[in-house]
Amino acid sequence: ESGGQVSDTGVIQSNSGWTIQVQEMRKPAAGIIVHRGVVVQGNPKVGDAAQAILDIERRRDIMRNHTATHLLHAELRRVLGEHARQAGSLVAPDRLRFDFSHPEAVTPEQLEEIEAGVNRVILENRKLRIATKPLTQAINEGAMALFGEKYGDEVRVVSMGRNAAGVEKPVYSLELCGGTHVGRTGDIGLLKIISESALSSGIRRVEALTGANALRYFEQQDQTLQQVAGALKASPAEVLDRVKTLSDEKRKLEKEVSD
Repeated sequence: ESGGQVSDTGVIQSNSGWTIQVQEMRKPAAGIIVHRGVVVQGNPKVGDAAQAILDIERRRDIMRNHTATHLLHAELRRVLGEHARQAGSLVAPDRLRFDFSHPEAVTPEQLEEIEAGVNRVILENRKLRIATKPLTQAINEGAMALFGEKYGDEVRVVSMGRNAAGVEKPVYSLELCGGTHVGRTGDIGLLKIISESALSSGIRRVEALTGANALRYFEQQDQTLQQVAGALKASPAEVLDRVKTLSDEKRKLEKEVSD
């Protein structure tokens, strides 16, 4: 668990027959990782040989959301301005949450442009490059460091350049990051922004879905639209016009009653 990304889960197993269900992992100090969990089988002993097995599908969902967070950050800065810098984040398997500095609400048109920009880069299927470099070199090359984050002398740099056809393109995003990421942006599938709100003065929050969770969101929205269309005895394409007609009729009847 680090930098907004939740920890992996899974099991630690031994050939001697014991199993620990891992619920979370933390880094209480540099170079130390603590696994916290519940013994669900057997009796673990100091010195037993064991292997850690992570929940790979959950990890893949986290990876999609983390890479999408980098894309979202880049698009926020492109559309809103360079002042839109990260102020916090949550990278979980089911969703991503991104806080950023901005003095006013993001308009629906701006959100639409930001979402379209992220999905354009996803469709370009850009290859991610991850390299370890000296901190000063990474900063001089333009890598974005987060305010308040502590970095060592050596840092991990995540960037996106070459597309699926192997054509070298200008670097789209360049950030210092210790999290897990997909191999190509196309692995994300798609991104859907589901909310934008105020967190505090000058800080806004965007929540979004990717991959299978975004697909389920669209399926639920389509199901709701189909149900509304059925209730109105109209096709989905006719729903808006039918609602406007009913609203006009309602106002007309209310006026007749009041007169």
